[in-house]
Amino acid sequence: MNAECVSIEGLSVSYLSSTGRIEALRDISFKVYDGELITIVGPSGCGKTTLLNAIAGLLNFRNDVLISGKIFVKNAKSIGYVFQRDALLPWRTVIENVALGLEVRNFLKKKRKEIALDLLKMIGLEDYGNKYPHELSVGMRQRVALARAIAYDPELILMDEPLGSLDAQTRMTLQDEILAIHKKTRKTMLMVTHDIAEAIILGDRILVMSGRPGTVKSEYIVKLPKPRSAFSSRLDPEFSRLYGLILDDLK
Repeated sequence: MNAECVSIEGLSVSYLSSTGRIEALRDISFKVYDGELITIVGPSGCGKTTLLNAIAGLLNFRNDVLISGKIFVKNAKSIGYVFQRDALLPWRTVIENVALGLEVRNFLKKKRKEIALDLLKMIGLEDYGNKYPHELSVGMRQRVALARAIAYDPELILMDEPLGSLDAQTRMTLQDEILAIHKKTRKTMLMVTHDIAEAIILGDRILVMSGRPGTVKSEYIVKLPKPRSAFSSRLDPEFSRLYGLILDDLK
């Protein structure tokens, strides 16, 4: 078994609203090991994004949030985050957006460009380095956002429904892209999705959350053979078996 990259023990999160205190997460515990790609599914409003934000440390600066339990991340300063929207800076070119984290970490300009170009080649956008975000499709922008997240070699990559706004065909293409990137980089990834099929295709394990307050209701090991394909893996009997079990859980 690989070393632990993330360990959550008894995590509970609540926050103040206009109607009083809302319990978002209750007593969540799980581990993520180095090199795993874990997917998380659950009903809308169950706290999936809150969970990622807690792991990333983004809730620690809010006075209206109460957090209890333990969150361990092997290197808490080395987390990449891909949001639901690409969040690219519109005034920076594609290559400048990919290199943003490297610039913040004071990498030399030549090294920043070298790393960014290698990543653009990996995601098939090497000819778009001098374009601006508004000149790209939604799917292309999400590829750039993913490249930006892994550019500075983080220990952990968090992804919050990064493919949610894409059409079905583009979504499947990007699922294959994520599988290829994970295979090549072996980065530890934790991805939230509302799509059961996507969770099965991408995940080594799947965590199923309950409705609010969110808890980890079930965990499934995905035994689909690798390498996987966003299309062909759907034809495997194991895909159908897991889909049925997870759908029952969510009901």
